[in-house]
Amino acid sequence: MEPQYTGATITRSAIPIFPRKSGIGIPNQVHDLSTSAYRDNAKYFPEDRARQIGRIEKKTTCVSSALSGVYLDAKISLAVDPEAGMLETWEAWVATMQVADALFLASTIPRGTEVECMIDHEVRKLNGIGPRYFTNASNWTTAFFLAVTCRESERVRRLCEIPVELLREAGESKGTEYNEYTYHWIAALQAFVLERPGLVRHLTKAIELSDPDSGAFGGDALDKLVFPQMNTFRCLLEEDSDGFNKALAQGLQLFKGYYTADEERAKDIKGVVPLGLLAMACWARDKQQHRPELRLEVESGYLPRYILDGGWVGEFPT
Repeated sequence: MEPQYTGATITRSAIPIFPRKSGIGIPNQVHDLSTSAYRDNAKYFPEDRARQIGRIEKKTTCVSSALSGVYLDAKISLAVDPEAGMLETWEAWVATMQVADALFLASTIPRGTEVECMIDHEVRKLNGIGPRYFTNASNWTTAFFLAVTCRESERVRRLCEIPVELLREAGESKGTEYNEYTYHWIAALQAFVLERPGLVRHLTKAIELSDPDSGAFGGDALDKLVFPQMNTFRCLLEEDSDGFNKALAQGLQLFKGYYTADEERAKDIKGVVPLGLLAMACWARDKQQHRPELRLEVESGYLPRYILDGGWVGEFPT
């Protein structure tokens, strides 16, 4: 799936480069999250996934907890199989994408209506439940980037049709607070996919507001996890091959640095894959087929080879 952008080229003068702390270079090898417990339990994941998804069919409001469960299994699968070379790993990854998409399908249609969606090789019937607290910005970016990595263009576009204000109102309905940059970041991604105006404005604002000096909360995650996605996206829009590879390499270094900063983080399964950066790399890989001048030159164990190259795409109906 190749994203389209037909607006004005985003230049460095249009979006200033905000210097953040870190050098640029080729990222080192990933830190190993594969444990004997993960390897021993991986064989039970299909059964666990079926149980989690079965709960959704019985009670659609369980979709949020089901997403957490299947996503955890998918990340552990990647820890055991870092290249995603096994079909079982791809199945876990796709199922996570499908559950994330189903969360938004069910919570953005009228209550009481019914929707069919493919999840884990089966067509499932879910009930419309209306916007809930989990119809939020965090789950949206997860669903969006998963769909990008799975080359699910229809799902990507459908997610981009969800109003940002709906995500704000639903996601903050129970008191949860999100940084303001999050909504500009989502608006920029939606503008890119749907070719709407405001892309430069929203991306610039997202970059500005994600700076810790702006008052955003999140500590070192802002510089090490949030900003690198935006910076890499900016270079992708500019079709700046050298800049893109440097930004991606820097982002991967910062991701590793964040998740190896202390013993607790080093054991956190969230450190297995930088989902946003992986999505940017997938976009670049797909664009390269039509624009050879945009070269994806960064190789890293943090970018699962068979997801990045789309090697499993089309293996089964999704």
